[in-house]
Amino acid sequence: MQRDGHSHHGGAPRAPGHKGAQLASLVQRIVQMEIQRGIADPRMRGLVTVLGVDVAGDLEDASVRVSVLPGEFGPLVVQALNHAAAHLRRVVLKESRIRQSPRLRFVLDDSLKRAAELEAAMRAAAGNVEGEQADGEDEHTDTPAEAGE
Repeated sequence: MQRDGHSHHGGAPRAPGHKGAQLASLVQRIVQMEIQRGIADPRMRGLVTVLGVDVAGDLEDASVRVSVLPGEFGPLVVQALNHAAAHLRRVVLKESRIRQSPRLRFVLDDSLKRAAELEAAMRAAAGNVEGEQADGEDEHTDTPAEAGE
């Protein structure tokens, strides 16, 4: 047994340590640069941003979270990136000079879209509350002394 409670061959630890975090950062930077250089696939459209990389504890697999704007291009872009995953894995190996790159799997991360929608809804609700308060003030213009008479 190793210090982390997992046997040497019995499975990977759940959370990546320092190596996993370094690898995730490296993969994120290289994949983003390669996307900016351009991937020859007609499905690649819109603004594609790599939001993060989640590396498995065994460092063999990585989920690459991407955001795509406008959102309707997202599913096609993810298909294109998964189609190019082997190529991108080779680019990571070449650019980083590491011995083994994780298998890449691209997933659509719409957290930015959801955050923007939530913020817009909160602004709209705040506007409605302010509007209702302004309407309520117009209806009740009596002073407390006049109300008592």
